Amino acid sequence: MTFTSDPHIGGAGDLNGSGVAVLVTCLSQGSRTFIEVVGASDNSAAAEEARNRIRTITMGPAS
Repeated sequence: MTFTSDPHIGGAGDLNGSGVAVLVTCLSQGSRTFIEVVGASDNSAAAEEARNRIRTITMGPAS
């Protein structure tokens, strides 16, 4: 984790030899919580993998 600033959590590092950053936004609206996970990198495959890993940790595997 690189930073937190409600409602955001961000992190950066290396994945498969590429720099990646991930931003997670969690917003509660009544009884529901909306979660957005964004991955960024100059390597689109690394960005996608980082995003998917965090999304799985946060929300569970895709159904």
